[in-house]
Amino acid sequence: MSLAPSETLRAAVHIGASHASMIVIRISPDGSGECIDFLEKNIPLGRDIFGYGQIQPSTIEQAVKVMRGFQESLDELGISGIPVRAVTTNTLDEASNAEVFLNRLQIACQWRFEPLDDGEMTRLVFLKTRRRLRDTPSMQKRNTIVAHVGPGNARLILSIKGRIVRYQSYRLGTHRCWEQLHAPDLTGEPIIRLIREQISGLIAQIHFDFRDEQIEDLVMIGTEIQMLAPYLSKPDRTKSRYHILRQLTSEIAALTEPERVKKFNLDYQTAGSALPALVINAAIAESFELTSLRVSPSDYEEGLLTDLANPTGVHDELKSQLLHSAKLIARKFGVDMNHARQVAHLTGRLFDETQDLHKLSEHDAVLLEVASILHEVGNHISPRSHEIHGLYIIRHSEIFGLSDPDRLLVALITRYHRKATPQLSHPFYNKLSPDDRIRVAKLSALLRVADALERTHSQRVKNLTVTIAEGKATLNLEGLVDASAERLALPSKANLFENLYGLKVVLNETA
Repeated sequence: MSLAPSETLRAAVHIGASHASMIVIRISPDGSGECIDFLEKNIPLGRDIFGYGQIQPSTIEQAVKVMRGFQESLDELGISGIPVRAVTTNTLDEASNAEVFLNRLQIACQWRFEPLDDGEMTRLVFLKTRRRLRDTPSMQKRNTIVAHVGPGNARLILSIKGRIVRYQSYRLGTHRCWEQLHAPDLTGEPIIRLIREQISGLIAQIHFDFRDEQIEDLVMIGTEIQMLAPYLSKPDRTKSRYHILRQLTSEIAALTEPERVKKFNLDYQTAGSALPALVINAAIAESFELTSLRVSPSDYEEGLLTDLANPTGVHDELKSQLLHSAKLIARKFGVDMNHARQVAHLTGRLFDETQDLHKLSEHDAVLLEVASILHEVGNHISPRSHEIHGLYIIRHSEIFGLSDPDRLLVALITRYHRKATPQLSHPFYNKLSPDDRIRVAKLSALLRVADALERTHSQRVKNLTVTIAEGKATLNLEGLVDASAERLALPSKANLFENLYGLKVVLNETA
């Protein structure tokens, strides 16, 4: 296969709840990806996880066979050496033998599979939402819920006039619902009523969470709903109506699974989960009293794999949404936003100026910025020990675009912004890997120094540079005539930085 000098090939493999798929894409200099090859095979992972609590040996070997087939396809194309990103559904975490499954795949195929964490799924749903915002002009003007109903969870994103402002996740999934019904022979309205009874509590929670948002539109995405898009909207259109969704739900509920396969061109894995997907989306629409709906006509799996294979796209836009989400949480808990923005500005300058010392990544810089915005949320509970309260609040807040592990890191960075420095006896910190412990220590050290420089909450330091020489890290403070207040705060704040790098932190006014 010939490539232009500026083009690259990448592949992504995804083992989902009902299918395994692989895509090969050609990435152009502008960052766009063109599909070269796409393969998909059935694997009943969701059936095993939600039906038995573990993956059956036969399913494990079926997955190995499929993965080897994918590798043979790469060999036939003459591109077996290209980068391959291999992931599994995040519902794998609920299988008691998940580690056995992942080890078997790695030994048999030499690919290291990682479960898609919540942060990565958020990124993928964001990319789909972003495309809908561009394809659907009305979303730029309306309050829209984007509902991604996956195999184990449903993720709802609220877009207000084109700006993503909220994100919530619920244990409301197609396979989770279907495998727990234990009513494979029930059809028609009785099975619809049974599903509705099963999901009623979570639908009520969704309505409660978004009750004040004046929702005007619902965009539905997910494997099953997008496979059924041709029956919900006209060709090349996204708009549908609630009554069409309800009619299709009744029609599919009246059929047996083999009849659904034949009439709607579904595979047997999707024939069961399609019904709860329809019922869940209809229930969400009803909860907001919506009659106008939208469904993406694109192939769900191919789009997901394209985004997985090309993970660098729209980084700046996703970062903007992430920081916006953090600021919304900060405001919710009454944070002094002028102080938070100033601390974020100062930590950013410190991060850049000390890059040769800490050698951390751009992603770490984002975590530090989020921690800077949120470092005082604990004051909402009590100013006393507010760093401990902040740890709890951040751990239990949905921050758009952050995975659970990243959210814990942010919570710990804020936990150490005052008083105690990291100790192995501390909960959560002691469970981190050695690499993550040093990341938390380095980033907390920068946050502590920045917070000392904003001791007065009056944004006195306009800018700063750092000079490293003769065992000192000299902070040159621009726009400040007298740094007496900052010097008073520094000894208790700079200790972590000084212990990490063996450098004395000193202040130098440069006004």
